[in-house]
Amino acid sequence: MLARPLAVAVAIGAGIWFRNRYRHLVINVAVGGFAAAFVFYIASSVYAADFFDFDFLVEPYGSPDRSSIFPGLNVEAGDPRWQAILKGAGNTLSVVVFAIAVSTFLGLLIGVARLTPNPLLSRVAKLYVELFRNLPLLLIMFFFAFAMFRELPQIQDRAGLNGVLFVSNRGMAVPWVEAGNGLWPLWLIALAIGIVAGVIVRSRRMKQENDTGQSTHPNAWGGATFAAVAAVSYFALLLPVRITLPEVVQAASGFYSYAGGNVLKLGYVSALIALSLYFSAFIAEIVRGSIQAISRGQSEAAAALGLSAYQQLTLIILPQALRIMIPALNNEYQNANKDSTLAHAIAYGEIVLISNRIVNNEGSLLQTYFFIFVVFVLTNLVISFIMNTINRNVQVK
Repeated sequence: MLARPLAVAVAIGAGIWFRNRYRHLVINVAVGGFAAAFVFYIASSVYAADFFDFDFLVEPYGSPDRSSIFPGLNVEAGDPRWQAILKGAGNTLSVVVFAIAVSTFLGLLIGVARLTPNPLLSRVAKLYVELFRNLPLLLIMFFFAFAMFRELPQIQDRAGLNGVLFVSNRGMAVPWVEAGNGLWPLWLIALAIGIVAGVIVRSRRMKQENDTGQSTHPNAWGGATFAAVAAVSYFALLLPVRITLPEVVQAASGFYSYAGGNVLKLGYVSALIALSLYFSAFIAEIVRGSIQAISRGQSEAAAALGLSAYQQLTLIILPQALRIMIPALNNEYQNANKDSTLAHAIAYGEIVLISNRIVNNEGSLLQTYFFIFVVFVLTNLVISFIMNTINRNVQVK
């Protein structure tokens, strides 16, 4: 008795479902309901956690952390917790910026080496890429922090290059730049002006080279312009910065310490080396693939014009490959920024380590981790903005 009405109902329902208007309505209602439930869950969790109570941030952090390469970013026990979080964010940026620079340089060299006709060089480069691409980043950090740097000499042994570099179980003492007088901010402004002037000179020389067909050495002229502005402003401002060299000194109590220069703590060095080696392998593949995407006729035409191998690479191949590799480099730079959080496992005082200690002492997990969320969203947006700006400028107009 019920079979026929049920069949009729199913047929009517199927007919309605296959009408776009009703199907879209059902899908929209389902998705909207799921989104509303999710938002309600998040709002209730925030309310239950008393999210807007940030009084704990003004209390003392509690324990010192001096793993930063910048003395001003070392966290002291008496620092308020909000200041400790900001210093942790600064420590994160200090390792990410240098890791991006080093990994880009290494990746470019290794990517080009993979395409060289020298079989030994290309195979070594391939071995490097395959090794570090297939290792976990955390394992690489552990290797350098707990294996490579395990048996280092004592500070009193003065191991290293006397007056230039010292290596010990306390870290790596290297030359460092410090303020020579109060005019150093003006010199930074002069350096920015020098960069702008160098870019302008380079672009004009490039235009002249394109118009005449004769080499005008735009890179050399741009670099010389920047160097001239930097040197003239340096002496005009009465040596606003100076380089200090490290040395090992002994106090009257017999305690040894470093004076001058700066001490790179082993946690920072391990994180920097691991991030640089790991991401340089991925960048090398990006460089290799981008170069291979360029038509072989480009290099053949450059060789027919009498350009050297270096000129072919820097003037013809890499500028065209740059248009292909920038979007992929943007992803790798953002991954390097996010993966720097693994450095908390080797006791480097970046933002996650500082935040975890606050959570362990206070328990305000949601509020504390909210700052981590904000820091990484903002830094990745900055990276993306810079790379997208470069991408727009290098594209063919």
